[in-house]
Amino acid sequence: MRIIWFRLKIISIMDAEIDGIFQRKRVKGLMIIINMGMKILPIVLMLLLTNFDFSDMSIKDDAFHDELPIHIETWYFESIFKNNESIVFIITSLSNKNNGILMVGFHFYKNGIIIYEKRKIYSKFFLSNQTPYIVVNGKEILKGFLKNGKICYNLSYSIYNFSFELNFENKTKGWKSDKWLAIPNMEVNGYIYMNGKTERVEGKGYHDHNIFFLWEPFIERGYIDGKIIANNFSIFWARLMGLFHHEDFVIFSESSYMLIKNVTIKCYNYKLNHGRLIPTSFHIFAKNKNLSINITIHSTSIHFIHLPLIKYWQYHINARGEIRDNKLVKIDTNDIMEYMLFQI
Repeated sequence: MRIIWFRLKIISIMDAEIDGIFQRKRVKGLMIIINMGMKILPIVLMLLLTNFDFSDMSIKDDAFHDELPIHIETWYFESIFKNNESIVFIITSLSNKNNGILMVGFHFYKNGIIIYEKRKIYSKFFLSNQTPYIVVNGKEILKGFLKNGKICYNLSYSIYNFSFELNFENKTKGWKSDKWLAIPNMEVNGYIYMNGKTERVEGKGYHDHNIFFLWEPFIERGYIDGKIIANNFSIFWARLMGLFHHEDFVIFSESSYMLIKNVTIKCYNYKLNHGRLIPTSFHIFAKNKNLSINITIHSTSIHFIHLPLIKYWQYHINARGEIRDNKLVKIDTNDIMEYMLFQI
């Protein structure tokens, strides 16, 4: 829309009466520059979108990045428990060092259906730049630490008649790119307190940490990503969407991880949800010289979450398919995925 506005503006200038040959040449030159920019912009965006690589993460990588100018950081945790309950916990900062705001929210599900959700904004908080450690109003809500060489997290949060205490322990090596890190397979256990009742829970989990700059909505459209978590491996898949192009990739994690770029992600069974046609089924095919992945995903429930400036859907899904390396592994798991679109 902004590019169209600039084009209309230039046209209106050219249609107006311009005194002097110099002004006419300047407008013509400006039109040439803009047209060249329009031709180059998709190439630049494609280079930005495909120029990603991954390396091992450390616990300090998951701390707050106070060396950056004002930006958005998110610490995202999810877990599916053995009793078919699940939780998503998100901490979002918009700040420069410890000046700004912090939004904390969670979504609690039963069989993929939302049961309870709350979000609250805080102005008094502490973000460590050494480890993943966050305090709000004097209470610790996130603490990351090493245990026998594994990255672990304690989460603790309470609001109104709901609270939880959860421990996440890493099962595979975490990875990072320039603005993003993830630990794709974690063991989770702890307690849920709701309406005066205490429930012990255990299950599987996932954690990631993202950095967003305020200019990103102008050159990126959003993303779709999900994970398939089994006992001893996980598959992270994603589509990063620019304004003109998209990039699909898969990261397969076992004792270590591998990035696969020879990937096809098909989205289908579109349905109208909160003013948008969104896909409800997906097919993922990924292959390198050692491994092939062939998986079909169907959503079992979709939850739209209202957030400022973006449209965001949380999916509960069933994934079925197979992995082939030196053996055949069948997949049939229930997991969580997300779909996010910038709105500017």
